[in-house]
Amino acid sequence: MSDTGPVLDSPSQICTSAELARVARGDHSIHCLSRGQAIGLSVVLESGLISLIAVLYVFGIIIRNVIRRVRQHRRWLIFVDPIDVIMFSLFLADLIQSIGTILNAKWVSQGKVEVGEFCTAQGVMKQLGETTAAMSTLLITIYTFRGLWLGIQVESLRVTKIVTCGIWLFVGLLIALEHGLNIHKTGEDSFITPYWCWIGKKHFHWKIWGEYIWFWVTLGFSIVTYVPLFFEERGAIVLDPNSRWGFYFRRNNGQNATGDSIGQSMVMLAYPVVYSISILPLSVARWIGFVRERNRVSKAAPLPSAASMACMAIHGLSGVANVVLLLTTRPNTPLFRKDSTGPVLLPTVAGNVSTQQGHHAHTPTAESDTKSITTNEAGCELGRLPSR
Repeated sequence: MSDTGPVLDSPSQICTSAELARVARGDHSIHCLSRGQAIGLSVVLESGLISLIAVLYVFGIIIRNVIRRVRQHRRWLIFVDPIDVIMFSLFLADLIQSIGTILNAKWVSQGKVEVGEFCTAQGVMKQLGETTAAMSTLLITIYTFRGLWLGIQVESLRVTKIVTCGIWLFVGLLIALEHGLNIHKTGEDSFITPYWCWIGKKHFHWKIWGEYIWFWVTLGFSIVTYVPLFFEERGAIVLDPNSRWGFYFRRNNGQNATGDSIGQSMVMLAYPVVYSISILPLSVARWIGFVRERNRVSKAAPLPSAASMACMAIHGLSGVANVVLLLTTRPNTPLFRKDSTGPVLLPTVAGNVSTQQGHHAHTPTAESDTKSITTNEAGCELGRLPSR
């Protein structure tokens, strides 16, 4: 997703003379890659391939667990906790995003990016994967904050499925609307951006509302929620047991912190840090491109293609980051955990947050169409973060 204009930053072009002539005539339906740009795009491609392998590993775990449950209990059971649904959505989005990145192999092999059905397919896959990944991450953040700070969890698996499906439907309708308005057409309004295919440069508002706004909302909400949880785990913030939102600050030099609490507090901080590393370089590069584009900055000083490639390569590794972060810090979710020897039962709730001094309590409620969870499943609580 680079928003600078077509730039030929090296005399060593891979395009034919006829294709170069089209570019010289101002044909925006094609962009010829220089040798350096083709190499940089290969690095972006490799980052997407690494993420794809990591995400496929996750789906391998999910498929293995589903098969084991079918064999043991003679029933199809993929999602046990509501958080399982969101995690599945996140990794599915990472899968689509990775495939969209790997499609750059065509442009590397041909030495050019050109408008067409393949270009449109790449643009749709990148927007669908990247936007739904951001929104799924936002939903995970909301669930985590509700459980660890407010002591509330969404008990209904059905509600979580509806919300998650709503995310995919919203993004799908947004992309369909863009096509309905003929954003993705040849010429000046093409999908070329120019090193790969995404929303064309004339549709600034679609770039913002169709994708970037969700990056920034997720990043901001992660900082606003995980940072207080970090200080709460370290004892600098104490939750008021008589008020759901009440808390007060306490001077704490770390003398009361245990190894477990320090480790969990660092987990809290890891989420916004990892997401920031993935999103911030890309956002900075994009805003530079947006400002130059909106202010009609001279083409003599474009955003270097190497900067765009580096930012996209970092962002392309977001799938790997999600796999490593979620499977190492939240390994006990039923979506990934091996089944115990006992029966697997659907939960009445995702588990209520156990209360300690200064923590909120929450009374679970039952759903009529579910059974109670086993002792081991109850111990998972959020199923994502270390148990409190």
